[in-house]
Amino acid sequence: MPEQGSKAPSWWRRFRWLYAARCTVACVVTLVAVAVIVRAVVVMLRPEKLQLKLAGGRVAVDYIPSLPPPRNVVVFRVLLRANNPGGRATIVYANVTVRLTDASAGPAATITEFDLPQRIDVAQRMAHEATAVAELEPGEDLPMRYVRTLYEGRGVAGAEMELSGVLSTHTAMATTSVLTTYYCWPVTIAVVAGDSAADVPCFDKLDAPAHV
Repeated sequence: MPEQGSKAPSWWRRFRWLYAARCTVACVVTLVAVAVIVRAVVVMLRPEKLQLKLAGGRVAVDYIPSLPPPRNVVVFRVLLRANNPGGRATIVYANVTVRLTDASAGPAATITEFDLPQRIDVAQRMAHEATAVAELEPGEDLPMRYVRTLYEGRGVAGAEMELSGVLSTHTAMATTSVLTTYYCWPVTIAVVAGDSAADVPCFDKLDAPAHV
């Protein structure tokens, strides 16, 4: 006579199988939900891209009628066009330093360096223009060979402009800030009367072409 309990009833076996199947489905659903939440958080916290262009692809220099220049300064003017194509965050680019390099010199020589006076603040799907005016002292802020070149009206072609600052994205959930450098090339530094040339795009380190 077989012992009682040696075999589980068929209904019990079906119940255990159904219970295991339900547990498996619940685990899969939970994992998918967690993955969706994590992805949403990552997307929300990911810094937005700020698009920057140098207007006319040039740094404009005020006319220099004599050497030494009037008031012993050379005036550089930069106009940056910023665009925030995203729809979820306000972007602020602050504490920006502008560095101009003579890419034709070997090795590349620093022409000058100055700060943007104001931060670049761009709301969602908006554009903004930022202007910087720098008064540079010949020989100290600006090497004399470039002062003479500008005085003679020859200018500097093929220069590179580097922008370094703190890029912050502000969303409803959080604010993220990262040190970000943009490279603009080719840039012309010259005494100009108008601005008819095309804008030059500026790329961050990840997107910059190999030549910059």
